[in-house]
Amino acid sequence: MVRILINSFLSLVVLAVCLMFSWRALSEANFLFPQLYEINGIDAQIAKYGPQNRNRVGFETTTKAERGIIFGEIVEAVNNSGIGLEKIVYRAPSGEVIDSFLTQPEIDHLNDVARLIGYLNKTLLYLTAFLFCLVTFCWTLKVRKNTNIWRPFTVGKSFISMLAVLLLCFAIVTAVGPQRVFYALHEWIFAGMAPWHFYFQDSLMTTMLTEPLFGSISILLVGTAFVFWLLLSALIKRILA
Repeated sequence: MVRILINSFLSLVVLAVCLMFSWRALSEANFLFPQLYEINGIDAQIAKYGPQNRNRVGFETTTKAERGIIFGEIVEAVNNSGIGLEKIVYRAPSGEVIDSFLTQPEIDHLNDVARLIGYLNKTLLYLTAFLFCLVTFCWTLKVRKNTNIWRPFTVGKSFISMLAVLLLCFAIVTAVGPQRVFYALHEWIFAGMAPWHFYFQDSLMTTMLTEPLFGSISILLVGTAFVFWLLLSALIKRILA
C-alpha cells in the first residue's frame, strides 16, 4: 500500500512537470490556433458578433492570419508577465491599424492570468528540481548500495492508471457540463481579482477566444502532457530499474 501511495504521488508530480513542458511546447506552436480556428467555427463567430461590438469596429474585416497573429501576441504576453498586452492591435487586410484589440478590463484580466501562469511556472520548476534530485538520489543508492527506495510501476501499469484518472476527470466534466466547469474554475481561481466575464458585444477577446476553443486547448494540453508523461515515466523506469 505504501508503495502504491508513493508511486501515485510521484506519478502526479511527473504529470505536473509534463503539463509545464506541454504548455511551453504548445505556446511555441501557437496552440495550433489555425487548426483549432477551423474546428471551432471562430470565423462564423466573429462574422456574427464583430459588427455588434460596442467598443471596437471593423474586426470582422480582418483576416484569419491577422487573428492568428493576435492570438500569438496574447500567448506571448501572458507568458511574459503581461508585457505588451496594451500594444496588441488589429489591422485591416491592407495592413492599416484599425484599433487596439483589448479593452482595459480585458488587459486587467489577462494580467491576472499572466500572474497565475508565472506562479505555476515557478511551482512546477521547483517540482522539476525536486524530481531530478529524487531520481538522482535513488539512482545513486541503487548503484552504490544496491538499494531501491523507489521502484516505479511498469510503463504499462502506469499508463492504465493514469488513463483511468483522465477518463474519470473527463466523465465528471461531461456529467457536470463543460460550461459550468469552465465558469466554476474561473470563479474559484480569479476570486477577488479583475472581472473575467465579458459579453460578445463588449469584447473582441471573448468573440475570438470562445469557450469551445478553450476546451480544445485544454484537451490538447492534457493530451500532449500525457505523451510527455509516458516518455518521462519510461525514462525514469529505465534509470531506476
